[in-house]
Amino acid sequence: MGLLRLLLALAVVADHAGPAFGWTALRMTGGPLAVQMFYVVSGFYMALVLNEKYLGSGAWWAFAKSRAVRLFPMYWAVLLLTLLVGFALLLGGWSFEPLARWFGPDTTPDLPSAAALALVQVTLIGQDAAVFTAVEPGSGALFATPRPFEHDGAAYRYMLVPQAWTVGLELMFYALAPLLVRRRGAVVTCLLASLALRVVLVERAALDFDPWTYRFFPTELALFLAGALAYHGYRALRGRRLLPAAIAWPALIGVLACVLGYRALPWPLRGAVYGLSPLVVLLPLALPFVFHLTARWRLDRAIGELSYPVYLVHMLFCFAMAALGWPMWTATSGAVVPLASLAAAWALWRFVGARVEVSRQQISARLQAQQAAAR
Repeated sequence: MGLLRLLLALAVVADHAGPAFGWTALRMTGGPLAVQMFYVVSGFYMALVLNEKYLGSGAWWAFAKSRAVRLFPMYWAVLLLTLLVGFALLLGGWSFEPLARWFGPDTTPDLPSAAALALVQVTLIGQDAAVFTAVEPGSGALFATPRPFEHDGAAYRYMLVPQAWTVGLELMFYALAPLLVRRRGAVVTCLLASLALRVVLVERAALDFDPWTYRFFPTELALFLAGALAYHGYRALRGRRLLPAAIAWPALIGVLACVLGYRALPWPLRGAVYGLSPLVVLLPLALPFVFHLTARWRLDRAIGELSYPVYLVHMLFCFAMAALGWPMWTATSGAVVPLASLAAAWALWRFVGARVEVSRQQISARLQAQQAAAR
C-alpha cells in the first residue's frame, strides 16, 4: 500500500501548496480526507504488526521503541532544518512564518506558554491537543478555545512543523493500540463508542466544524479502529484463502482511482456525514485485498517510505516560498512544493530514515530471539 500512502501524503501537500497552474484536480482528496484515510491505513498496519510481529514478553516495549525510532529522527531533522532556514531568512530581512510570531511585538507568547509550545514541538506529544489553544494577543498567555481558527494567535501558527499534529494524534493511538487491536470485541466496542461520541458532539454540542471534525482524538479513534477491524477481516479471509487477485486488482485500482480522481467522483461519494466521507467507510472493505496484493512488492514498499518525509517537509517549502514572495514561485507553488518535497523526502530517507531503519530491524530481531529462547 506504499503508493496509496504516498498519494495521500501528496494530497495534503497539494492542499497546502495551492493549485498548480490553476489545476485544482492535483489536490486529489484534499488534506482532511487524506489524513482520515491515512488513519485507517495506519490502524490496519498497527493491528497487523501487533498481532503478527510484536508478541510475547517484551513486545510492548519493542513496539514502542520501534515506533519512536520510526517517527522521531526524521521529524527532528525537519524541525532543525526549519529552524535553520527560518533564522537565515529572518536575518536576511524576510518574515518567515511561524518564527516571526515568536518574536512579534504583540504575538510573543509568555514564558510558560512558550515552554509549553516548545515542549509539544520537541516531543510531539500533545501537539494535536495544542491545536485547541491560542495565544492571547498582548499578554501572550495560552488559553483553550473550541474555535481556535477564529483567533489570530491560534497555537498552530507557532508550530514549525504545523502538520505534525497528526503525528501527535497517532502517538495516542499507538499508546492504546496494544490494549485494543488484538481483540475484535474491544475494537468493535471502542469503534462504536467513538462514532457515538462524534454524533453527540455534532447533535448536542453543535461541534460540526474544524478542528472537531477531524482533529479530536476520541472521535478520530474510530478511523484507526476501522483499519484494525479491516486487519481482522484480512486475517479471516487469508485463513480461508478468500483473497483472490480477481477481487484484489479491482480493489487496488478502485482505491487509487478514487484518490487520484476524487474531484470527478459523483457528489454522494464526496459528501460528508458527521465529518466522515463515504470513502473513509469504504476504504476498510478494500484494504484486506489491497494489502494482500501489494505486500510483497518491493517497489511499492520503497515508494511508501517517502510518504512520511514528504508529509513532514512540505510546509518548510510553503513557508520559505511565502517568505521570499517571488511572483514566479508564488504562481507555481502548487507544482514546486510537491516536487521539492519529493526530492527532500528522498534525501531524508536516504540519510536519516534508512539508517534508523537498521535500528528498527535490530529491535525486531532481538524480540524474535527472546521469543525463540523462551520456547
